[in-house]
Amino acid sequence: MPRFGAHAFIWRSEWTPAAARDVIEAAAAAELDFVEIPLLRPDAFDAEGTRALLEANGIGATCSLGLPPDATLPDDPAAAERFLHHAVGRVAAVGSPALSGVIYGTLGTLVGRPPTDADYDVIAASLRRVARDAAKVGVALGIEPVNRYETYLVNTAAQGVDLIERIGEPNVFLHLDTYHMNIEERGFDAPIVAAGQHVRYMHLSESDRGTPGLGNVDWNGVFEGLAAIGYDGDLVMESFVAVNPDIARATCMWRDVIGDPDTLVRDGLAFLRDGARRHGLLGDH
Repeated sequence: MPRFGAHAFIWRSEWTPAAARDVIEAAAAAELDFVEIPLLRPDAFDAEGTRALLEANGIGATCSLGLPPDATLPDDPAAAERFLHHAVGRVAAVGSPALSGVIYGTLGTLVGRPPTDADYDVIAASLRRVARDAAKVGVALGIEPVNRYETYLVNTAAQGVDLIERIGEPNVFLHLDTYHMNIEERGFDAPIVAAGQHVRYMHLSESDRGTPGLGNVDWNGVFEGLAAIGYDGDLVMESFVAVNPDIARATCMWRDVIGDPDTLVRDGLAFLRDGARRHGLLGDH
């Protein structure tokens, strides 16, 4: 049965010790199974302290990131691999089973041309090496397609599946995000069904990144697609109340799309849990 979680940016924009306590306690109070930690600066991440907070509150964690500009793919594979190898170590130390996101590139990097097979070959070779080392410490890697305004490399579920198949490692999975799907896909259920068992992680994000249920995402299509593939991966509410400056620059999140964060947590989570339950994804969870 799927686990239900939420992204830390619902509560705080940085992952300091004080922010970690606030986020983890809030996630536990919302009766979530886990929290998604934005691992934007692995060098400054207190994995041991975070793990202690998670264990004290009885919830788990996943981690996500995008490559920094000075260690991006396909331009600098050696630097990207060093960055990802270090990040994987921090992910394992906090007890997370997964590192996902735009691990194949840098958000906001647009080069004015389409990607080439050579680009994908470089990316696949680098991620193959990282995935093999990550498997040794029990960490899986997620490929998240994002919209054309944030990357030129992987925009659709089909492109994500193609990259995963190029990598060819069993611990690499597809991470879909309904915000990006709303821009790039022709519907929601068909791409999910076509990607099938590659899909193991879902960001449940509204079309304006605000409160789920108040925008244009076809939530019935999302949950019908997940039900059709017998989905048992992670379901993550991702809405942005507190936005890290690095992410804000890449996503152009300059205005408040939420209003009251307490309403978001209460109403957004209730809406998503109800939809997942009605489509048989959560049972009595």
